[in-house]
Amino acid sequence: MDQPLTIVSTGTFGEASIASFMAAAPNARFYQFPRAQPNDIPADILAEADVYYAYSDAPSREAAPKLKWVQANWAGVDTTVGAPLFASGKVILTTGAGIHAINMGEYALMMMLALAHKLPQAFRMMQASAWSDDRAAFMPMELRGATLGLVGYGWIGREIARLAQAFGMRVIALRRSVGAERQPSDEADGVVFVSRDQLPALLRQSDFVVVVAPLTPETRHMLDAGALAHMKPGAFFVNIGRGAVVDEQALIAALWERRIAGAALDVFEQEPLPGDSPLWGLAAEGRVILTPHIAGQTPHYEARAAALFAENLRRFINGQPLINRVDFQRGY
Repeated sequence: MDQPLTIVSTGTFGEASIASFMAAAPNARFYQFPRAQPNDIPADILAEADVYYAYSDAPSREAAPKLKWVQANWAGVDTTVGAPLFASGKVILTTGAGIHAINMGEYALMMMLALAHKLPQAFRMMQASAWSDDRAAFMPMELRGATLGLVGYGWIGREIARLAQAFGMRVIALRRSVGAERQPSDEADGVVFVSRDQLPALLRQSDFVVVVAPLTPETRHMLDAGALAHMKPGAFFVNIGRGAVVDEQALIAALWERRIAGAALDVFEQEPLPGDSPLWGLAAEGRVILTPHIAGQTPHYEARAAALFAENLRRFINGQPLINRVDFQRGY
């Protein structure tokens, strides 16, 4: 590029991370306003920005007329792709996909193990301070030999599959285009891939269904009452993707009527989860584990985000394809 880049970040990067950005983009002008909204950034600086690292919202086209690329701090861009800034198609959007794979993979395995080994029931016993002799209530399901159905197979899905197979599980994965975007290791890993029209078959076979799909118009309420009716009565449901991929009321009905065995949910159609949601009652009964959208958290987030941004800066300077570039037609 002929002119030095102006990079504006609303991230919370430390000196070592910023040094890696400057090494990737020598002579760039770097300004950081930790966790600031676009309106909090001096107008003269924002007006010169070529690159914007978005911790939350991206600026408007009017405020940042020179902007060429926005790097999001997060992975899911369902609330971002429709921003007017991107309407012209001239501003690139990239995501933080892949940053969360390790911790979200561990979270998914933790929840499968907790549900399979009756951990919610153990907590209820402890909270009541009452020893239980009902050994049948604590009879576990073993992960070894069980089938995991993954709804979504990106960075996080691959990591969950790897961990599940280490436990001896069979893995079936639904992906948007079977045979497309396949990694060299996918076949060797023995994952069975299915397409959207085969979702009922995936659900019928799965002892655990883990949802990691992005939210798009195509995936909204993909798991509705009709789809959930295909699940086994003894199967467990885990959602760490986006709440609205699932019809929450249909899931609640399936749980209340014991048409599925239980669930672990980190994401919801409305967040924070309302105090009058029936899910709280299901959790009190030990049939559901609820967490407040924290599966993506990790103490290594900054380091991983910085490494991704530095590599993308290097690619941007050299006119190479950027990692995690959003396809606006797909919505991710």
